[in-house]
This record gives sequence, structure tokens and C-alpha cells, in this order.
Amino acid sequence: MQYKYYNLLIMDTDRQNNYTGYLGYLSSCGATYRKIGLAAKYVLIFLEEADEISRRGYQRYKRGHASELSTMPGATDAILDFLSFIGVGYSRAKRKVKSLEKKEDICARNEKKVNEFIEWLDTESDASERTRETYRFAIRSFFSYADEFNQENVKRFLKTLEEQKMKPATINNRMCALVKYSKFAKKPISVKRVKTQRRLSTDNIPTEKEYQALLAYLKQKPNRDPYYWLRILATTGLRLHEFMKLSWEDVANGEVVLKGKGSKFRQVFFQKSLQQEVREYMKETGRTGHLCMGKYGPMTDKGFSERLKSWGDHLDIARSKMHAHAFRHFFAKQYLKKNKDVTQLAELLGHSSLDTTMIYLQKSHDEQKRDFNRNVTW
Repeated sequence: MQYKYYNLLIMDTDRQNNYTGYLGYLSSCGATYRKIGLAAKYVLIFLEEADEISRRGYQRYKRGHASELSTMPGATDAILDFLSFIGVGYSRAKRKVKSLEKKEDICARNEKKVNEFIEWLDTESDASERTRETYRFAIRSFFSYADEFNQENVKRFLKTLEEQKMKPATINNRMCALVKYSKFAKKPISVKRVKTQRRLSTDNIPTEKEYQALLAYLKQKPNRDPYYWLRILATTGLRLHEFMKLSWEDVANGEVVLKGKGSKFRQVFFQKSLQQEVREYMKETGRTGHLCMGKYGPMTDKGFSERLKSWGDHLDIARSKMHAHAFRHFFAKQYLKKNKDVTQLAELLGHSSLDTTMIYLQKSHDEQKRDFNRNVTW
């Protein structure tokens, strides 16, 4: 959305007074500077563009700006809070939210909407197969409780999940899917995320010894494709859906620009030694095009994940360590052993927040025990 430069002076006196009074109210509530700044921006845009400052005026504004509001988290809440402040009918008193009752089945109309949403995901975003299925499950779950997609039902659905004692991370995944669906449906919603404590289980990452054993096992196979697949995963830290887009030529060239999570582009590099080996392997076998091919064509995420687990089973490596994301963690841990630059690692992994990358500084149970025994000598 292209924001105009909004000038408070061109508004009528009533709107100016209401706006300045609302800013004072926010300050008195002890809101953070960020919250005050965002609320001020969203309310000012509303005051400039709404034809009438009333409940009906707000409804017309919401309908006319559905696409923009879906990209402005917190805008709806800020505007409603402002309307409550000036007393036009929206009560600031919190109503008790009731949970939803599960229905016997999902109506045909909503089943169709779910399918259309998944088709929209395929064209509008770069979601992985796993993400699409997760979103499908989440939206179907919502429609198994509610017939209509709106703010009230979203709040009640959240209440339902909380009453079911669902894990906070799972609830947030469902809410994330609903936010995505709101953009497809052009019905903006405001979602309250459940607080979680992010922690990576560093015990479920392959050890260097296990990684080397896997390479030795895969290298002696007649078809050495899996050997290179594993090396690429472990030396790039790619997400599975990013890895599945690669071609043999990408690796041979030494670098590629990929579209990753959140539709963000980033540069991915490949080891010089790996680059050279792949070039020779391509000459030897005639390999070209899509990197990860199965017997009947490009491999699916599920098919590749099953392959990983079968390799681990052969070497008695715990299945909890044998998934693509575990090798992303492996890459991060190995990189930090050689280079303590967390900022650079965040760029390589495609993290938007350093807080996510800092998780990899945690030590595993075995590392903590070893350091304890080494240092506690008195």
C-alpha cells in the first residue's frame, strides 16, 4: 500500500480534537512508543479517508479498504479503540467470549472456499507442500466450528482452542493460517497470538559422527544422488521446500537466488569442493535439471522425508534427528563453531529476526554435561 503524507491541519476541527485527545489517552495508558506510533498512523489514515466518523462510516471504510487493512496488522483494533474513545457506540468493556460448538460436517460452500484458498496459495505465495496442507487442515478445522468467516468467529475459535488445552505453538499456527485466509477472502481480522517460549531442542540434531556415517553409507550406493542431497542440505541450511526447487546446474554454478519463507529472496552459496564434485558427477552420469528426482518424477516433500528416515534406520540414528530441518539446525550449529557471527548466519538462513538465530547458541544436554565436568573441578 502506498501511504500518502497525512496532514492533521486539513481535517475539520472535531476530527482534529478527537485525534489529539486520543493520542493523549494512549500516552496516559502507558502504551509503548511503537504502539502509539502505529495506532496514530492507522487512526489518522482513517480520519482522512472515512466519509463519516461513526459505526456506519467505519463499516463503509472497512469494506472499501479491505485489501489494505489485511496488510496492516493492528489497524482494525486501533480504529475500533479510537471509536470507543470518542463514544460512538463501540464499548471498550471486554465481552466474555464464548467458545464454539463443533458441527457435524462442513458445508459444501465452505469446502469449495477451502479448495479455492489452496489454489490461491499456489499462485499468490511460495508456500511449501507441507505449509499448504497445514493451512488446509487449519481452515477446515475453523469451518468445522463456524459457518461464516468473520472477526467474532475467529475470536470464538481461538477461545475454543484454548479451552481444548491445545499447545500455544499449535494455536498460533492455526491463527497464522486464518490471517492468510483473511487476505484471500479480503476480510481483515485482528488476531491475538498466544505467548510461547521459543526453544530449540538441540538434542535432536545429528552429530558430526552421525553425519559422516550417513555420507559414507550413501556414497557407496550405485546411485549417489542421495549422497549429494544430504551434503547440500547440511552445508546450506536450506528449508525443505527451498531445497526441492534446486537443479543440478544451481549447485554446479556455486550459487543461486531462491525465494524462501515469507516470499523473501536470498542468495544461497555452495561449497567449492561440492561444486566441483557435482560438476564431475554430472559429466559422469549425465544428470541435469531438477535435483531431487524419484522413480516417477520430481520427489515430493513427504517422499524425501521418508527417504531420510530410512537412511537413519539403516545406521540406527534416532528418527527424531532424521528430517530435513534437523540438517538446517546442524548447519547452523556447525557454522557457529567456526564463525561466531550470528548476523551473517541469520542472513544465510533467511531469518528476519536475530532472536530466531540466537536459539542456535544453545548447547545440547551432552555439551552442557561435558562443559560442567570440565569446569567444575573443586
